[in-house]
Amino acid sequence: MSKLRTGHIVEVAFWLLLVLFFFVYSFEFNQDIEIYKYGAAMWPRAILLLIAIAAIGQLLDQRRNGDRSSSNTMAKAHEDSAQESDNSSLGWYVSTFILLAIPFIYMVLPEKAASLMSVTDIAPGEAGIGRVKIICAAVLFAIYLMFSWRNHVGAILALPIFFAALLEDMGFYALAPVFIVGIMILMGERRINRMAMIMPFLYGLLMLFFVKLLYVGLPTGNVRPFYDFGNWVVTLLQ
Repeated sequence: MSKLRTGHIVEVAFWLLLVLFFFVYSFEFNQDIEIYKYGAAMWPRAILLLIAIAAIGQLLDQRRNGDRSSSNTMAKAHEDSAQESDNSSLGWYVSTFILLAIPFIYMVLPEKAASLMSVTDIAPGEAGIGRVKIICAAVLFAIYLMFSWRNHVGAILALPIFFAALLEDMGFYALAPVFIVGIMILMGERRINRMAMIMPFLYGLLMLFFVKLLYVGLPTGNVRPFYDFGNWVVTLLQ
């Protein structure tokens, strides 16, 4: 007998729609790379495929086992969120919508803000738009923290999208440590010493895998000082 609930189906549908959205978006930056025959979009698409497989696998597991399939850490995150806010209330759905909208707001807000502020150098990498992007990212991140404090589930769903939205401007090398720590906190980890050990290990493993072994050009960002930090890491590893 199926143990699926509407929430299970909605969650999996969300991830599959997200995969479809970014797969279509990948055609925007897909181009040939001289040192990598599969092109610039190969690895992002591979990651999207893994997300789709994981989402479908989760759906099949929940169909068989229901909510018992959740890990202890995820269950803890759900418990924290449930204690702080009723996840069936209108307010919970509104806060989840706001959290999911924040990354998409960032995609359009800096250029709109720059136009209103009469910033003339709005080309990527220019100083004026760079400052505007940093300010917009900081404000939206503060809003994200405010709503995630009482909605861990929505925050877990929104964080990867927010990370992807900031990736082009802030770069993978600067954002990855923040993303790793954020995921650990949202999944229920509270021990600072444990996070201080795990984050550098995972970060180093990602750098070794993508930069040293696969020689994949991860985004360095185009806003300073994130751009300078990304280039410094690449130079150090190569």
